[in-house]
Amino acid sequence: MKQHSITLMRILMTILIILSAGIAGCSSPAPSASLVPAKNLSTIAPSEMVLQPSDFPVNVTLLEKGERNVSEMRNWALDHGWKGGYYADYEKNNLNSPTGTIIEQVISVYPAENITLIVPDTVNIWKNWSAEDRNVTVEELSLPTIGDSSSALRASDKSDHTQSYIIAFVKYDVYEQLWTNGTATDYETLKQLAGIAATKIK
Repeated sequence: MKQHSITLMRILMTILIILSAGIAGCSSPAPSASLVPAKNLSTIAPSEMVLQPSDFPVNVTLLEKGERNVSEMRNWALDHGWKGGYYADYEKNNLNSPTGTIIEQVISVYPAENITLIVPDTVNIWKNWSAEDRNVTVEELSLPTIGDSSSALRASDKSDHTQSYIIAFVKYDVYEQLWTNGTATDYETLKQLAGIAATKIK
């Protein structure tokens, strides 16, 4: 009888331990969100990310800068959650050139879930231009990765013998496009500026 009671007691204790573990498991807090990698978001306004004349490796004059407006955005951008942006236009000071070299910076903020779509869209826009105009050829250029992802293009227009360079990149939830007209030397300048611009995104 005593042996039977001890066996029964062991069974009851085992059941209690299992139940206690189950209850403890149910009542334990869920894993915190910090264990799941979160996408980084920018913490400053686009106006604080803009390049300053002192950031340029060449002498430039600021021509214009300001907030971007909804009215000037494409439907595609609005459909993909464009939140706001900023732009700045600079002219390279070159007394030996009758036509100025322009450097343009455009900044936009998008939802993090759509940000990876923006650079490919930019590439498609420029390539579609060359498909519509036989005088224009657009080619992709090699480029060390800037920000989280990036792409570079050269657009040449046979009708006026001009060429433009474009660098598009994203970092966090920010998209930037830098554009310049000019020569391969100006493209090297644009690459430097894109790298500096990426470091300004906080």
